[in-house]
Amino acid sequence: MNNSFNFSSFSRQSSKGIIVNYSLIFYKSLKSSWVLIPLFFTKKPENFSATKILLSIALILIYILVRSILLYLNYKFKVKDNNFVLKHGILKKTNVSIPFSKIQNVKFKQNFIQQLINVTEVEIETAGAKTVEVSIKALTKERAEALKEVLFSDKKTENVEEILIAKPPTELLQISPFELFKVSISENHFHSFLLLFAFIFSGYVQLKDLLGDLVINNKLDVLVEEKANSLIHDVFLVSILLLFTFIISIIISFVRTFLKHYNLNLSLKDKALEISQGLITKQHNIIKKEKVQYLVVSTNPLKKIIGIYNVVFKQASSGKVKNNKIVKIVGAKMNQLSILKNILFGKEIDENQEIFVPNKYYLTQMYFRSFLLLVIFNLFTLISINFLFINLIGIPLVILLINLKYKKSYFKLHTNILEIGSGQFSTEIIYFELFKIQHIKMRQTVFQKRKNVTDIILQTASGKIKIPCINKMLAIELFNIMLYKTEISNKSWM
Repeated sequence: MNNSFNFSSFSRQSSKGIIVNYSLIFYKSLKSSWVLIPLFFTKKPENFSATKILLSIALILIYILVRSILLYLNYKFKVKDNNFVLKHGILKKTNVSIPFSKIQNVKFKQNFIQQLINVTEVEIETAGAKTVEVSIKALTKERAEALKEVLFSDKKTENVEEILIAKPPTELLQISPFELFKVSISENHFHSFLLLFAFIFSGYVQLKDLLGDLVINNKLDVLVEEKANSLIHDVFLVSILLLFTFIISIIISFVRTFLKHYNLNLSLKDKALEISQGLITKQHNIIKKEKVQYLVVSTNPLKKIIGIYNVVFKQASSGKVKNNKIVKIVGAKMNQLSILKNILFGKEIDENQEIFVPNKYYLTQMYFRSFLLLVIFNLFTLISINFLFINLIGIPLVILLINLKYKKSYFKLHTNILEIGSGQFSTEIIYFELFKIQHIKMRQTVFQKRKNVTDIILQTASGKIKIPCINKMLAIELFNIMLYKTEISNKSWM
């Protein structure tokens, strides 16, 4: 399909952007208006009238409309000398110029309103920025695609007149609703359990407050205590309750997974990965391969049985990235994972490479820290001897978690790739290209020095990676190899 678009001179987004701006400002105003609710209870009824209320609402709606129009009129962008140039602002004017080389991610989004009026929001993210630098609220799908082609083009684009959208993407992964169901079943449901418990407990507390000093309040306490005592001695009812909670947590997990990852598709086009997913809010991420700092592959025992993995693409950031900003795909199979690793790293990952594990002192270190915490928890036995039951659950659990963590900790050094494994119940593997190291150091505590072991800390544009508790001689050798690989590489880390 051929589409002619001119980005060489300043232009505005679609006029439908006024509707998008209006809905966003209206929503924000509605969210912040709850602070006015106490006024209705503190003021006398005669101070309010239907005329005053309607007039106030009308003035607010008119203000939102005027602001939406002004935001639309003052938002202009163009492409010049391989830079994306943006001018925006009503009273405070802002000019932004972003070189193509600094763009690490282009994201297409569609909320419910944008889907109704058939426009796409384009977000442009740069390396190290805490927030999205550019957000164009309303472009047609064709114009958004054309702009993406220009931003990811290696050619000069100041005289762009026509963008050819002809080359179809190569599909790498497509997740069906049934596969999403398998993903949701195999997720960690502990979070959902906690939410359900918090909801039930807070509901009971609020009900008590609502009932106040009524006689029924005392009856409620007696009833709950009686039922709780009988429930403890009734294994069948406890089992039913646990099963019910488990089913509810799976439903919550499925709904959350379905809404976020519906119609998940991963494809490759012009050396860029394209990820589209979402039901109510549709998202379409475009990531240049070279902008991926490292890859994180995770699974758990149930996922491993089903044969699926989750993949997170780590990109340059200036701080902790919010969950909704993380680029993630779920439900990838082993063969799809292998294809993805070959696309990003080439055929440099050798599964038969030698595996290095932490020194046994790592176990001692973890046991010491964990049992120190258990000693602190056991101080509660001074209040009540009943707190001793913590040890019945805590000690076996701590031993299990420590041994799992040690067993899953390893690293492999491929030709130009560092592979680092970690985890406890779940398993996480990091694949990292050595030339993208920004800073490397060896860190050693007083106790580690006695055992001749050390930690290696790798600083990347996406955060720190730690290789724990390895022998000092091996650490020095690894340190020198990684430093050498970084120095001789002429590849750009961005």
